[in-house]
Amino acid sequence: MGRAIIKTENQIKVIRDSGKYLNELLYLIYQNCKPGVSLLELEDLAQSFIEKNNLKGAFKGYMGFPANLCLSVNDCVVHGIPNNYILKDGDLLKVDSGVIYKKGFSDSAFSIIIGGDDKDVAGAELIKITKKALDVSINFLLSDSYSFDYSKSVQDIVENAGFCVIRDLTGHGVGTKVHEAPHIFNWTHPDTKKIKIKKNMVLALEPITSFNSKHVINKKGNSWNLYTSKGDKGAQWEYMILVKDDNIEVLSGLQLV
Repeated sequence: MGRAIIKTENQIKVIRDSGKYLNELLYLIYQNCKPGVSLLELEDLAQSFIEKNNLKGAFKGYMGFPANLCLSVNDCVVHGIPNNYILKDGDLLKVDSGVIYKKGFSDSAFSIIIGGDDKDVAGAELIKITKKALDVSINFLLSDSYSFDYSKSVQDIVENAGFCVIRDLTGHGVGTKVHEAPHIFNWTHPDTKKIKIKKNMVLALEPITSFNSKHVINKKGNSWNLYTSKGDKGAQWEYMILVKDDNIEVLSGLQLV
């Protein structure tokens, strides 16, 4: 993936603005994640929002991906292509999206139990722990630190709660492209002791978890939808952050759960 891009002040400004638009979009989708709504209806909402605000979808067309939203239901853990599936009570839906504003790219995701947390109490706990791992662990991503402490914190919080971290998927740099260096692992991969965090890096951090699976698989149909290897439900939560001198700034990502 090459060397990490240290963003200029002008780049940070448009990335920050892109993140604000993305938050508006994600809240709109969140409010419409209800039983009886199809995945294509959510995609249509995203397309209308993007057009109304003169934005571009960061995902649509990226390496051939056909939509603005990744909508992944239950054991489909990431990269789900929206289709005519109709959401029902108890589904665990992951919503991942990004927009482009004046060449500034943003990327964030959330998970939700359709119909309310009482429709899948265990799934709601998985989501809660996934977001907690992110909320706590971002505080380790300080300038001139290494990503190991962040990665260890995510892994410890998830596994101590009895869940699994998906090993095959990582966070990443973002801002001038959809995916940039470096990889930001959610577990203590050996490279985490080599990946140095620098001021003005913009990172998309996304713990991706499950009940029992550590890996993902493809199924017949398309090469995008990734499923948990053991068929259990998965969760995802993602912020886009800016690394500052002695703290971080969350540029996008829903503050829910």
